[in-house]
Amino acid sequence: MPDSDSPLRRSHRIRLTVRGWTTLVAGAACFAGGVWLGRHELMVAASFALLLAFGGLLLARLRRPKLDVVRLFSPPVVSAGSSANVTLRVRNAGTVTTPTVLWNDAIPWQERQEPNELGPIRIRPSSARTVALQYELHPRRRGLYPIGPLVVEFGDPFGMARSSAACGDVDRLTVVPAVAQLPEGGPMLIDGDGAAQLVQRRAVGNDDDLTTREYRAGDALRRVHWRASARHGELMVRQEEHRSHPDARIVVDTRLGGYPDAVPDTENWPPAPSSEAFEWAVRMLASLAVHLDESGFRVDVVETGVSQIAAIGERWEGGQRIEGFLTSLAAVRLLERRQTLPTASADAAGPTFAILAEADDEVVDWVLRQRRPGQSGALFALGMRPEARERFVDNGWLVVDVEPWDDIADSWRSSATEAGFIRGAH
Repeated sequence: MPDSDSPLRRSHRIRLTVRGWTTLVAGAACFAGGVWLGRHELMVAASFALLLAFGGLLLARLRRPKLDVVRLFSPPVVSAGSSANVTLRVRNAGTVTTPTVLWNDAIPWQERQEPNELGPIRIRPSSARTVALQYELHPRRRGLYPIGPLVVEFGDPFGMARSSAACGDVDRLTVVPAVAQLPEGGPMLIDGDGAAQLVQRRAVGNDDDLTTREYRAGDALRRVHWRASARHGELMVRQEEHRSHPDARIVVDTRLGGYPDAVPDTENWPPAPSSEAFEWAVRMLASLAVHLDESGFRVDVVETGVSQIAAIGERWEGGQRIEGFLTSLAAVRLLERRQTLPTASADAAGPTFAILAEADDEVVDWVLRQRRPGQSGALFALGMRPEARERFVDNGWLVVDVEPWDDIADSWRSSATEAGFIRGAH
């Protein structure tokens, strides 16, 4: 969060209005003419004009209101692309009634804001010292945004000068990535034999299809399901008992080097490189994690850089357990400094999803080691190098090519369609 004692907060700018400049120039001209021509009446007129101009500047400075501001957001955490209602409780902390002012809150992104008028705030009775103001914000992207201070503009009674001042502190608005509702027509994850399989949802089928799988080298013959084998024309074996909460892993690249489209971003705090491909990856991560969690999976998120993302809470925590995860995604950023990759682990059972752009060979090798042989893996590739993409295909991963402007739900449907073609369902 930026320093509350920022230059904006300390600023108190005073300027002459058009009327003030006209009066000042006229006064200077009268003074010069009076001296040149020796006319005392011109000197008197000049004195009045100059007194008005400089007196207006002085009054504009002395009339600066002393305001305390409390800022409340509703909802306190907002999704990117939606709106947030902001309530300002403004208290007159001075000893005199404030002048009529025009006000706006300082925001870090470009959004058209019409100036709002606030009438005088009296000091008595005490209940009249505080007024409530409201307006709406429309953050377009996720992030932690400094909102404030409150900027007020006022003038002197003669209209000679205008003054602007920043009042109150800065508050932080948390904007989480928008979570897309992944369609039911997407891949269906079924846990079996200690690992989850990525299969196409079928409209029809029987229990044999859900409790058997293809024979693999090393399977015991006592587990062969002869009726299913006869129907499929190949050996099928019984799957072990399903677990109530199977595991799923999502791997996301947070290294700056994996996103060549990254550019400096000054809207978020602290400032960090911004990449459209990375923003898509974060939205997909949020949507996929929530979808898997709602489907009964224990979701583990693995990052290529230093850990920034909070884990999804336990199920006994109820609806609150997902909030910490999403809030952490508001602050996740690309890391410029190269970090040692975490130890690759493929011990956990379950499907592995990866979201990568132009990852280097080190990251590709590391991601490939995240999946245990025999388990399913799906990669959402954002402009990945052809040779890197082929390595995933050759290792049995389902690869879905996406672009930063693609719809999240459509990309999920594409993964289902691609899975169907790979498995011969179409």
